[in-house]
Amino acid sequence: MNSMEFINSFSKSGERVTDLSRISELLNALGNPHNILKIVHIAGTNGKGSTLEFCSQAVINSGYRVGQFTSPYIRCYEDRIRINGINIPTQTLDRICDSVRRVVKSNAYSQFEITLAIAFLYFVEENCDIVFLETGIGGLLDATNVIENPLVSVITSISYDHVDILGNTLKEITAHKAGIIKQSCPTIVSVDNDKEALESIIQVANEKESQLTIVNSSDISILECGYKGSMFEYKSKRYNLRMLGKHQIYNACTAIEVLGLLNKHGFSISDSAIKRAFEIVQVGARLEITSKNPLVIVDGGHNESGILALTDMIKRLDKHPVIAVVGMINSKNYIEACEILSKTIDIIICVDGFIDSNVKAIQLVEYFSKHENYSMHYREGFEFAKRLAVEHDGMVLVCGSLYLSSAIINLM
Repeated sequence: MNSMEFINSFSKSGERVTDLSRISELLNALGNPHNILKIVHIAGTNGKGSTLEFCSQAVINSGYRVGQFTSPYIRCYEDRIRINGINIPTQTLDRICDSVRRVVKSNAYSQFEITLAIAFLYFVEENCDIVFLETGIGGLLDATNVIENPLVSVITSISYDHVDILGNTLKEITAHKAGIIKQSCPTIVSVDNDKEALESIIQVANEKESQLTIVNSSDISILECGYKGSMFEYKSKRYNLRMLGKHQIYNACTAIEVLGLLNKHGFSISDSAIKRAFEIVQVGARLEITSKNPLVIVDGGHNESGILALTDMIKRLDKHPVIAVVGMINSKNYIEACEILSKTIDIIICVDGFIDSNVKAIQLVEYFSKHENYSMHYREGFEFAKRLAVEHDGMVLVCGSLYLSSAIINLM
């Protein structure tokens, strides 16, 4: 049995958890590798991955060895576990997986827990100076929350997602995200959170005696924001950003605060290292331009906040017709996402076939009855969209699901 066969022998969610005892027992059996590492812990609904990449690249630019743990994967499973941007080698994954396999005594674990254990062992083995650790779902009961003393806890934008697990209200969802705040450890919070979420975070931070930094919108001045990237000032310093969208400016400002705090922890990260990071970082399937002729933008945003950020950027581009290749999964609030998206796009191609849990294309197309619409397999739909874009000098927008985005990127 190779590593992927072993990992896939567990379910995606594992048996229900009410505490962190299960992951704690597994890591204890492996020598508690997580306790050896210096960790920045990142939670949030949107923006986790981008904030992680901005921070990681700046620290890499400064000469450090940086572990990166993210989810889900975009191109291949190994890209969830990286050092200095390079995926864990398959042979190394197989070898470390054998170590985990030897101590696992139950099939109750989730794929995420097994992968996390492998990542911790790998980061220790490779002597990482620092690890940027992204939560999976939530925070409070997320397996990554087994860490006890992060250098800093980071909370990005919070909105409605995974309501079946985290709760139906923003207060309930925020309680899970704020669960990563640790006693006497500093916390940094993104500017794009509403009052209700901030109040909950402040309360938890006070209870845990955590030094809280909330990015202030008055410190941000957006100078440019278009399809070529963005230019902004934060606390009177100017930055250029390769990634598209106003929300990425907010994520970059969160990263600046994180990096400033790491300097206080003994790291040496210069302004030039940060600026270079912002100029080169492009996270897969986050408003990613994958072709310029025709213009193709791939985005994995799937909840209300993510779709709103996407439509805001499309409006700024002002290029028509917008030919959208849309696929969604049935565990998300796809009806609301369709309503938001329908206000921006011109031609809709609803697709399926990219994952078992996708909404059937013929069902999805019902929510775009006022548009020129089609339903087909995602491979055919993407090729059809490109032909339409060439014929009408328009743009192709692939959106609705990270799983669809991953499938399209792999096609390309």
